[in-house]
Amino acid sequence: MNILSIECSVKQASLALYGPSSVQRSWTAPRNHDSLLFPALQDALEILGDEPLDDILVGAGPGSYGGVRVALAAAEGLALVRGSRVVALCSWEPISAMCGCSVLSNAKRGGWALRRPGGEPQVLSTQDVLELVESGEDIRSIESADTLTKGGLRLQHVGLIPTAQSLIDYWLGLNAETQRRLAALPACPVYVRPPHITTPKHRPWEVKK
Repeated sequence: MNILSIECSVKQASLALYGPSSVQRSWTAPRNHDSLLFPALQDALEILGDEPLDDILVGAGPGSYGGVRVALAAAEGLALVRGSRVVALCSWEPISAMCGCSVLSNAKRGGWALRRPGGEPQVLSTQDVLELVESGEDIRSIESADTLTKGGLRLQHVGLIPTAQSLIDYWLGLNAETQRRLAALPACPVYVRPPHITTPKHRPWEVKK
C-alpha cells in the first residue's frame, strides 16, 4: 500500500509518502504554498515511480486558506491521473487522537478556535477558554506561547504542529470501516468560521458617479 500525505494548513508545511518507498519533506511557507509544494510532490512521485498510489491524505485545516486549497487541488489532480482516493482530514485530529485533548488556535477577530476530539471547531472568547482551563479540560495549542500570552492565555502544551506524517499515522490507526466512511465524504476544507466574503462597491467597468 502506498499513501501520500500533504499538510499545508500551517506555515511549517510538509509532505510524506508511506509504503515500500518512503519520503518526508518539509518547508516554511507563510503564503506561497503553491510554489513550494510541487517540488516536494515531484520528488515523492519520482520515488513512487509506477507503483499504485492508493490514498492521498490532505490536512484540510483549520488553517491557511490558500494552503489548504492548494493541497486539495493538487491531490484531486493527482488522483485523476493515478486513480487514488482523496481523503480530507482535520489537521488537528491526529493531535487530539494521540492525547485525547482539545486543540486551540487563534481564530483572529478576538476569538479562539477550539476543537474537541472528533468534533467541529467552535469559536470561543478568551474568558470562555480560561473557564475551560480552570475546569481542568486538557487543552493544547498549535500557537506559540508568545501568541497565547499576548491574547491573555497560558497553556502548558503549545507550539504543536500538524504534519503530513501525523496524518498517515492517524489514518493507519483507523479500522477499515472508518477509513471507508471518511473516504466517502467530500474532500472539503475545515472552517473555523464561514468564509468571509466581501462584495466590491462597484464593478471595475462601471463608471463612478
